[in-house]
Amino acid sequence: MTLQDSILVAHHTAVCVTDFERALNLYIDFLGFELEGEMDHRSEPALSEVVGLSGAVIRWAMLKKGTYRVELFKYYSPEGDPVARRQCDLGYSHMAFEVADVNAVYEQTIARGYKTVSSPQTLRGGRTRVFYLCEPEGAITEFVQFNPKIS
Repeated sequence: MTLQDSILVAHHTAVCVTDFERALNLYIDFLGFELEGEMDHRSEPALSEVVGLSGAVIRWAMLKKGTYRVELFKYYSPEGDPVARRQCDLGYSHMAFEVADVNAVYEQTIARGYKTVSSPQTLRGGRTRVFYLCEPEGAITEFVQFNPKIS
């Protein structure tokens, strides 16, 4: 069996935060995720091995919406860099959710007081309409609506 055959489905995206409660509020109350599991002061030795950080101590939660999950981390130790990544910085830059009406999602985002990079923009010759939500600690979540009439 090849690696490609072994991959079943996308499972989760991990987000590291400093204000865990505020992040839970965003994902559960605003985006509609459900709490699948949570642990505070998690510090088993295998965790340090997996993440490559000696002495790692975290608060952790797995949040689920449909078949997709977001894994939240708050590191108590070691202390991380609190500066949010820019979209042009190396590595993963954002996660995206497909929505039926991006304009309605944008209006709800603004009404709840969340910041965005811009209002919804039409891209790819009209194929998509997109905006980026700036999560409270600077992570970016994209909302995208696809136009099925344009291929």
